[in-house]
Amino acid sequence: MILHNFSAGPGTLPTPVRAGLSEALALKPNGQPSIAEVSHRGPAFAAVAEELLERLRRLMGLGDAHQVLLLQGGANLQFAWLPMALRAGRTPAYLTTGHWGEKALAEARRVSPAEEVGSSSDSGYCDLPEMGHLPARCAYLHYTGNETIHGVQFAQPPAVAAPLAADLSSEFLSRPYPYNDLAFAYAGAQKNLGIPGLTVVMIRQDMLDRVPDTLPAYFDYRKWVASGSMLNTPTTLAWFAALETCRWIESCGGLGFFERRNQARAQRLYAFLDRSAFWSNPVAEHARSVMNVPFFPNDENRTADVVSSAEAAGLLGLKGHRALGGLRASLYNALDDAAVETLIDFLGDYERRHG
Repeated sequence: MILHNFSAGPGTLPTPVRAGLSEALALKPNGQPSIAEVSHRGPAFAAVAEELLERLRRLMGLGDAHQVLLLQGGANLQFAWLPMALRAGRTPAYLTTGHWGEKALAEARRVSPAEEVGSSSDSGYCDLPEMGHLPARCAYLHYTGNETIHGVQFAQPPAVAAPLAADLSSEFLSRPYPYNDLAFAYAGAQKNLGIPGLTVVMIRQDMLDRVPDTLPAYFDYRKWVASGSMLNTPTTLAWFAALETCRWIESCGGLGFFERRNQARAQRLYAFLDRSAFWSNPVAEHARSVMNVPFFPNDENRTADVVSSAEAAGLLGLKGHRALGGLRASLYNALDDAAVETLIDFLGDYERRHG
């Protein structure tokens, strides 16, 4: 039986990346250390770091106005770090479209006053919110590009005059994106860029002028820039996995290829759900995520049986997040196209047997 992994994160890895990791970690007859065992200051890892940054910048289409940092701590650390470092005595503004947007706003409010200028909570986070007025002195507008749990995604960044700060974790490198239009962005690697432990942070050069000198060194983005993201020992294996993934993305044809592929298979799954009287996806069509598709049986009590039946059929990771329930199929770059067709066949068969 072929197994298909729909986990929301850590997500499935491309086969060539798994092979590359296996080769890199394999025991050598002469005892040569693996990439996870060499000094991060040495030439072997320096070559990994240099190539990774070069490929990331190329995939993102970044110009000289932005810095790329390779950090740790995930999105949760950036929720607090961003307002600490970049509010500059102004009021941060937040658009809330789901669970992760809620967490980002809550953490910002631990640091300083922050204003929610739009929320789709009244719709159960099934749509994008209307945006109200920005604060008079707006530090930045934060939005979650793709809500992993609720399956809501912005087609494009909000059009505002304020600097944009984006949590792009679950859609990073899944399609061409106007990264140069953003002042700040962050993304965990464990969706489309490899394994957990690495957080990519992009920051526009002029935003670094806002960082207060009173912050501890660890929370000074400028020091991370100056150190080449090596203020402390980096997560070396996660950097190597990210490099292998960037190589794979480019070998497949780049982000344009994945945009077309991801759109096509998400549309196939949504079309099936929309035709069904047994399964449903509640998200407004114009706001639906290409990466994460939450769905529900018409009887919620069947959810556990669906998950166990799916696992028996080789479809793994379909259980929805505890904050929402139901089921969720995550369609990250590395997922094989056959997985989506197998899932649709399984759901159709389950409906015929239980509908």
